[in-house]
Amino acid sequence: MAALLVQAVLCGYRFIDTAYSYGTEKIVGCALKLLFEAGFPRDGIFIQTKFYPVMPYDGKSVRKQFEESLQNLGLDYVDAYLIHQPVPRYSELEYAERNISAWKEMEKLAAEGKIRHIGVSNFLERHILQIMEQCSTAPEINQLEINPQFQQAGLAAFCRKRNIAVQSWGPLSVTDDKAKAVLELLAKKYGVSWTQVALKWNLQSGNTPVCFSKNIRHLAENINLDFELSEEDMEAIRLCNSADAHRKTWWYPRQQMY
Repeated sequence: MAALLVQAVLCGYRFIDTAYSYGTEKIVGCALKLLFEAGFPRDGIFIQTKFYPVMPYDGKSVRKQFEESLQNLGLDYVDAYLIHQPVPRYSELEYAERNISAWKEMEKLAAEGKIRHIGVSNFLERHILQIMEQCSTAPEINQLEINPQFQQAGLAAFCRKRNIAVQSWGPLSVTDDKAKAVLELLAKKYGVSWTQVALKWNLQSGNTPVCFSKNIRHLAENINLDFELSEEDMEAIRLCNSADAHRKTWWYPRQQMY
């Protein structure tokens, strides 16, 4: 895995996304060590990880987990640090207070120079507003599941209106037959793969897609997006949207309810 990450950087990727809960921070740290020893500059890569809000969580647990993440990555600072989800298990009645406590500690870490940008992941409008109403700074990033079959256009527009950058995880998670057919048709039109079309649609929509592949050929292909989708073709993909086509993860119902 570390060698694959090095290959990705050599292909041109400059953004590495990981998280405490993924269990991949040490692997990323190994890849970064190899790159830095070879002379690659630290400021040449944007490295992002996430706080996993396991119970009980508050400001103290944020700092403790963050320091462990830094150690795993072998870094003095990260470029971005996000709260991974808004409503963890067993925090339904007090999640807002806990998110605010976590956010204030992240603000302190940013003031200390250990974090360059702070943000959230999978937060809905009300979760973001709770932070904005109680804290000194607003989130700079919201990482959301966004792909042609689950677009969250309203939430993404809400974020952009407030200068919150939108990152899209799962940008290639397309299982719907209709959406896949549209992407494959457009792929033939532009002489590219359907994954390139899906990624380009995400970019032209104003989002930063976060993609992953274990295949070097696919890594090289997915970064080669030197074409432009017409507005007609963008609309064809927008029509593939479904409100319930998200991944079937345990926390989506909780996120929607609270």
